[in-house]
Amino acid sequence: MPDPEPPDDPALPPGWGSDASYSWQAPPSPPPWPPGGGAGGRRMRPLFLVLAIAGLVLVAGGIGAAATLVTRGHSVGTTGPSTAPPSASPNSAAAVQARQLFQRALSAMRASSGFHYVAVTNGPESQRIEGDAGRDQGTQLITFNSTYGAEQFTLVLSSGTVYFQGNVPAVQDQLGVSAAAAPGVAGKWISVVRGDGPYNVLQPGITVSDQAQETALVPASTQRVSAPDGSGATRIAGTVPAQNGAPGGTGYVDIATSTGLPLEYVTTISAQGVSLNSTATFSRWGSAPTVTVPSGATPWSTLGATTPPGGYGSGGGTGGGGPSQTPGVNV
Repeated sequence: MPDPEPPDDPALPPGWGSDASYSWQAPPSPPPWPPGGGAGGRRMRPLFLVLAIAGLVLVAGGIGAAATLVTRGHSVGTTGPSTAPPSASPNSAAAVQARQLFQRALSAMRASSGFHYVAVTNGPESQRIEGDAGRDQGTQLITFNSTYGAEQFTLVLSSGTVYFQGNVPAVQDQLGVSAAAAPGVAGKWISVVRGDGPYNVLQPGITVSDQAQETALVPASTQRVSAPDGSGATRIAGTVPAQNGAPGGTGYVDIATSTGLPLEYVTTISAQGVSLNSTATFSRWGSAPTVTVPSGATPWSTLGATTPPGGYGSGGGTGGGGPSQTPGVNV
């Protein structure tokens, strides 16, 4: 049975209502979880904040095998099923319209030459990423807490190479530098190329296409809302899909009525009373980032680094088969 045509909505941009020539496609799948059920081996990347990153286990005594709620630097163990509200009928007019509008917003996002974003996750521990995404380059400034300490580091992507500059905790966690050597590496620019251990953790998420891919939502409805500047906007609400043992949740994307471009992406994922709330805001659409390649960067391959417990960027967790973390740490 074909999807019914959605009704035109005067709150939507011109031509964004019913469109018989538009063919809906399923939202792109989020990046796959690393081995080990999602813990270890993948650093947070907005916009898919709470489902696309590796972490260390936030535990209390007596918690056994459980689902894993993941955020940067930690995953939250839960002993029961996740709480995700049921989605609306996929064949309803409202759901069809929401899917069409969401896909067009993603297409507009991918077509942009660049934009600025700020992504914040609030929960057991907070994290913040501020970045400028371009077609094949970009920058990020990242801060969060892990078992290594308060990590802060900058990433610059240019011509396929990631340039890293961070403090002592970040050098240990993200690059695998030993505690003894980390003070001598902190503050220096380190170049990480394909094939280097941390590359697949540091590189994803910096470009425009990465950001679009990580905006994960199963749209169900739309409604008119007001943007922060008072202009009109449309909210596309739905569910955040569960995958590979991570619980699902709810979320929405607000898009500007005039342009159809995303203004804000918000998700809430909860399990057994623990909630992670993530918000990413977008601005400066059409502004390609100006990237300056750091001069004199030290190749990562010369550092003598090794894979840290739990994997690169895991925050010191157990996901990659590393040693268990002390219960109660970083709660």
